[in-house]
Amino acid sequence: MKTKMIKIVLPAFAIMMAVGLAFATEDLPVYKTAYYLGPNGITTTSVGDDCVRDGAINCTYDGFQLYEDPGLSNALGKNP
Repeated sequence: MKTKMIKIVLPAFAIMMAVGLAFATEDLPVYKTAYYLGPNGITTTSVGDDCVRDGAINCTYDGFQLYEDPGLSNALGKNP
């Protein structure tokens, strides 16, 4: 009786865990700090992981070009 119960319950429990954990994962965006030269000097903002160093389309915030570092030397862009 005991082994029959283990043979049925254990695989069923493993399948339920696998299905439940498959839906429990999600890809969260990674936010990083970006810098821009605004009217009040160098200012920071947060951007998602779609703004990268060598992107083809400029990443902007309120019309200002975003940069990776406070020295404003590495411009950020988006890939099409």
